[in-house]
Amino acid sequence: MKRLFTLLMLAAAFSFAACGGAAEEKAEEATENTEQEAQEMMDQMDEGMEEVAEDADSTAEAMGDAAEEAAEDMEDAAEEVEEEVKEEM
Repeated sequence: MKRLFTLLMLAAAFSFAACGGAAEEKAEEATENTEQEAQEMMDQMDEGMEEVAEDADSTAEAMGDAAEEAAEDMEDAAEEVEEEVKEEM
């Protein structure tokens, strides 16, 4: 009976050892997949940030142009008012 029990225990030990390798491989594969997904997400975020930065630059440029035009319009209006005041005098 001891021999039978010993053989069963050895068979069980080998079975557990054989199954453990697959779990480790799956864990390594999952880790690799997670790292790849994280890298892809970071790349997408970088692309999105570049687009936002480009949009911000173009918006700032347009705002600067609009401010310059507004300043020129104000100067023109001031000159017109000055000329009208001189004419009335």
